[in-house]
Amino acid sequence: MTHTDNAIEQLRNRIPQADPRLFKFFACWLDAREDALVPRRRDFSPFEVPTLLRFIWIYRFDPEAGDYVCQLAGESVNEAWGQGIKGRTIREVVGEKDYPVCKKRWDRIIGEPAVQYGAVEEKLSALDAWHAERLILPMASDDGTVDVILGISLYNLDHVISEGNASVSEYILQIPCEEFR
Repeated sequence: MTHTDNAIEQLRNRIPQADPRLFKFFACWLDAREDALVPRRRDFSPFEVPTLLRFIWIYRFDPEAGDYVCQLAGESVNEAWGQGIKGRTIREVVGEKDYPVCKKRWDRIIGEPAVQYGAVEEKLSALDAWHAERLILPMASDDGTVDVILGISLYNLDHVISEGNASVSEYILQIPCEEFR
C-alpha cells in the first residue's frame, strides 16, 4: 500500500460517511504535496480532477485585507452562494454573523496546518437551506508560506430544509496534516 493509499484510508476511517468524491479530491492534494507537509499552490491543478471542477474553490490570505480572498470558485459554488464569489473576502461571502467562526477555523487550517471535513445543514445567501459536505485543505504560496485554502463543497440541492426549521446541525473534524505523513 502506498503512502497516498494509507493517508486516504486514514481519512476514510475517520469519516466513513463522507461522499467518495472527497477522497478523490484528497488523493489529488496528497499527490501534489509529494513529501512536503502541504503542497505548494503551483503544484495543485484543479484540472487533475475535472469532474470536480464545479465544486472546487480556492482562497488566499491577504495580509493587507486581514482576510481570505477568493481566487477561484466553481460553478456549483457560485450557484450555491447566489452570485460569483471570486475576488470577494470570506467575510463578504459568509457574512458578519458566521465570519468569526469561519476565520478561526481557516486560521487553524493554515496555522497548524490541518485538514478539515465538515457536513452541515446551512442557509446560503437568500436561498433555501441545503445540505453541504466540505473538505478543506491547506496549501503554500511560492515562498513557502502556508496561506492558501483549497476546498471542495458538495451541495445537495434536493435536500432543502424548511424555513420553519431553525435548527442547523453541523459536524466539523480537523486533523493535523502531520497525521497523514
